[in-house]
Amino acid sequence: MGHEDRDNLGPEWLAYRFDEATDTIRFVDYDRETRGSAPFLAVNHLPERPYRAEPRERAKRLAPATAPIQFVFHSGFCCSTLFTRCFDQPGLATGFSEPNILNDVVGWRKRGALPAEVGRALSDAISLLARPFGGDQLSVVKPSTIANGLAAAMLKLRPEASAVLMYAPLEDHLLSLAKKGFDGRLWGRELFMAMRREQLLDRLGLTDTDFLGLMDLQIAACAWLGQQCLFSDLIEKYPGRVRSLSSDAFLARPKEALEGAAGLFQLALTSEQVSAVAGTVLTRNSKDGTAFGASARDDEYRAARSVYGDEVGKVAEWAALVGEAAGIATDLPHPLT
Repeated sequence: MGHEDRDNLGPEWLAYRFDEATDTIRFVDYDRETRGSAPFLAVNHLPERPYRAEPRERAKRLAPATAPIQFVFHSGFCCSTLFTRCFDQPGLATGFSEPNILNDVVGWRKRGALPAEVGRALSDAISLLARPFGGDQLSVVKPSTIANGLAAAMLKLRPEASAVLMYAPLEDHLLSLAKKGFDGRLWGRELFMAMRREQLLDRLGLTDTDFLGLMDLQIAACAWLGQQCLFSDLIEKYPGRVRSLSSDAFLARPKEALEGAAGLFQLALTSEQVSAVAGTVLTRNSKDGTAFGASARDDEYRAARSVYGDEVGKVAEWAALVGEAAGIATDLPHPLT
């Protein structure tokens, strides 16, 4: 690598990992095609390649000037990956779906890093993600669910940014976990534990003894309620910058949802581009790229409901009572469409 290259970190160099031990940022050269073939910009989803490690302060100087950044926060299994992919098009935006660098910052925070240090690392990570490919208007960043505890901080750090908050109806969310078997139920418990550590479930009014008596899907429902509570607070705090979007509304009215988000993000999006996305991205599975339309999704959930419907229905009824007692809305306010 020549001297000129050593003094440049173009947007093709993804800010991939934050190494807290050495206070360095690891960059990996991933082009648009490579990133687009992976559902998430995280370990085990992208191919292994040599990385370039730079001290965090030097990395900020080497990176080119940033562009606007917008966020998609989500509670899982709600078509947020598909939604983000719709904007990840040349000339529109560069999508960053669950970038690992934000997970690294969250992990450092959980291990006891000082809040001020976490804030600086978070700000630096956001700046390095706000680097779209050449010709794109802005970056759309969809953090993983474990980063939702830092959503308010991200919006505070970037007062010009807006956010779409995506969620699935509770029964659909629980069906998504149930039909994935062990892995789905484990995911629900891991999210619950992360939220419990961050005191994001306190409003539910349940004790540790209460939680110990709950089944897997009840635990997952508690995590879902906690996310709804967090999202409601964000909408209340940033009413002009934050809008909600349910997976049902997105799938029923995708063009309206994309146009509404483009307006919120101040992204120039033509009707031709919307139609093109609807005819390509929305007809594919966002995780593996296989053909997968709305009818196939309905069939999949119908099959899951025939197996898990009784359990899911009972848990949903229980969760509705818990949410009502805690004053948590099952439908978020201020919808995008």
